[in-house]
Amino acid sequence: MSTVYLAIQLSVGREVALKVMSPALNADPIFSERFQREANIVGQLSHPHIVAIYDIGRYKNLNYIAMDYLAGGSVHDKMANGLSAQEALRIIQEIANSLDHAHEKGYIHRDIKPENILFREDGASVLSDFGVAKTVSSASKMTNAGTVVGTPHYMSPEQARGKPVDGRSDIYSLGVVFYEMLTGSVPFRAEEAVAIAIKHLTAPIPTLPPQHSLFQPVLNKLLAKDPDDRYQRGREVVEAINNLNNTLSGNSTRYLTDTEPTAVQIFSLFKALLLTSYAALAAQTSELFSYLFSWRWNPKRGLYRHPKVIVTEIHSDNSTGEANRATVVSTRIQRAAHYQAMKSPGLGWGLRISALGALLCLIWSAFSIALQRYQLPGEQQLPSAIHSAALRSSQQLHLWFNPPPPAGGATAETNGLVHRTTKETEAKENKAQLKTPPPKAEPIALDAPLPPPSFAINVKVEPENATIRILNIRDRYYPGIKLLPGRYHVEVSNKGYDKEEQWLTLENEDLNLKVSLRKTPVPGAVFHNQLGKQGKGPAMVIIPAGNFNMGDSSNSESAPVRRVRFKQPFAISQYEITFADFDKYSKASGTRKLSDNRWGRGSRPAINLSWHQAQSYVKWLRKNTGRKYRLPSESEWEYVARAGKTGNFWWKGDDAKGRANCRRGCESKYSGLFNTKTAPVGSYKANPFKIFDSAGNVAEWVADCYQNHYLGAPRDGSAISSGQCTLRSSRGGSIKSTSHELSVHKRHKREATKGYSDVGFRVAVDLY
Repeated sequence: MSTVYLAIQLSVGREVALKVMSPALNADPIFSERFQREANIVGQLSHPHIVAIYDIGRYKNLNYIAMDYLAGGSVHDKMANGLSAQEALRIIQEIANSLDHAHEKGYIHRDIKPENILFREDGASVLSDFGVAKTVSSASKMTNAGTVVGTPHYMSPEQARGKPVDGRSDIYSLGVVFYEMLTGSVPFRAEEAVAIAIKHLTAPIPTLPPQHSLFQPVLNKLLAKDPDDRYQRGREVVEAINNLNNTLSGNSTRYLTDTEPTAVQIFSLFKALLLTSYAALAAQTSELFSYLFSWRWNPKRGLYRHPKVIVTEIHSDNSTGEANRATVVSTRIQRAAHYQAMKSPGLGWGLRISALGALLCLIWSAFSIALQRYQLPGEQQLPSAIHSAALRSSQQLHLWFNPPPPAGGATAETNGLVHRTTKETEAKENKAQLKTPPPKAEPIALDAPLPPPSFAINVKVEPENATIRILNIRDRYYPGIKLLPGRYHVEVSNKGYDKEEQWLTLENEDLNLKVSLRKTPVPGAVFHNQLGKQGKGPAMVIIPAGNFNMGDSSNSESAPVRRVRFKQPFAISQYEITFADFDKYSKASGTRKLSDNRWGRGSRPAINLSWHQAQSYVKWLRKNTGRKYRLPSESEWEYVARAGKTGNFWWKGDDAKGRANCRRGCESKYSGLFNTKTAPVGSYKANPFKIFDSAGNVAEWVADCYQNHYLGAPRDGSAISSGQCTLRSSRGGSIKSTSHELSVHKRHKREATKGYSDVGFRVAVDLY
């Protein structure tokens, strides 16, 4: 596409990289547009780890871009000379920072690879080559649907499929570069690009060598097949690497207490011991098995060892014309030498087995001590036998290194042995004790240092049977535990409640803490919040956290389909807000009652109200209950309406007969040829989430501003907002809809200031 020259910008006398587009491509508008787009994109990104643009222009028939001259080469060049794990972490952290900035500005790179990560003279890494970058939210046609753009070895699974991508695709490609920097090769190899793409889609994430196993969790999250399982943005990668660096350097916060004056971090030591010994154990075990299985039995020779043939690879010199072709050599001399070397096992194996046993004992001891002192990850999943054995081992180790004083006041002369005494000897000893004056108290030196002051921590919890732990000390918590001044990490947990963690600062006085645990939301549970004198609020159903594919590709207003993820459960009203519910608000606020079109009030859904009136009701609920009530977002509404199903309706098939109240196709008793009216809420069966009337009866206001597509729509379940928008979305069919218009992905635009006879609403509440 272009050639890059080292040039001098004469006006300021600086060296620049001059990227000149190939003249042969000038006739192709696609390449010209991409070349122009690269300059425009990079020009909008001001970041120390993104290449900077100085100038763009055209000279005669040559398009050019002048940009930063990066003299330090690329990651590809540095890998040839060898990269340390620490350097790899630093580079990934810097590029993740630059990607976070680009994604925040709305651009995805789509071609992250070692050749596109360059270095300044001071070693700082810089992301370059935005030639195939793309805007996240625009309706750009630069890449047609199904077209694959990028480098095969570094493509994300969704990129390989030709599907729409977002910033998480760049995160995946960064994970491939991370793996390559650590191991020297890409994770998936094949002869054809298609075969590589298939491996990205289906092959398991490769395992790092033992010396890099500490990085495996980070790699697993970078290379997750599902974008929702990856780091969602660059700053999350930066935070993960910061935590990793703290672990590697041992810079985690250390705390001194009167029970642990040395603050020895046994758990960190244990982790390091495991990592460093794993490779040695694997090698020794492999050699041991190789030795055991090399014995053969033959009637003539009896028991003998089969010699192993050593194979040598010789790579010919370039001058031979056979470069890079391996020649396999196996000689009698090699076999004979190997046979002589292995003829007698000698004493080496005994020492090796002893060393292996000692190493296993050391690992078990470290594990036992760590299990007794700390709350280890996955501790609850350990078999009870292993858990008990480890605790017993820890107690025994404590007794060995801290033996109790001998019983009966035994002295060193008797080696701690207790002798049986007769009545006479006992009497003599008693007399001697009576005659002997009590020992004088030793005078205390006036200049002796006083012990440091300690203060008490008292934690009062609800419920009372909750478990309290102070995670950064060895001792178990008890009411009034005395500790030195410092910061302490308190954890309170109980079954059926959310765990609470707090950092406390103990200064120069006792500290009292009150903790009230919140019950863990149970999906499907129904609750009411009190409205004071007005009685109970609407019935609310707890909806579980999860993710789903929102929208429908066959409907332009509901496209493109996007993956939406809810990290926390929330609650939504089980029924559409009724006249009985809304009349409580009207009475309390002194506003005029809504018209019911003479269809009836009570348990029928409230109608003829604007979006702003629905918002006023929500604010009134929030004020009277103290809970975070709001209108649901479109994402939440569709997630609840689908109730875990992937079709057009929460029920099987497209037949709405007897399942909803609509104008045609539902055969509803509330809808006739000349008269159609709303049905009382709950007249039809609830969906699997226990939600009634998500299809038909009345459409429902949601919080979102209306736009006729989902480009750039949030993926975290939040609402689409654009300031003071006049059009709002409504979801779900109504009494004016046909049965096929009840589909869960159907949406409509409504004027926010206007009330409709077929539009009501329901409310949501945040649980966290």
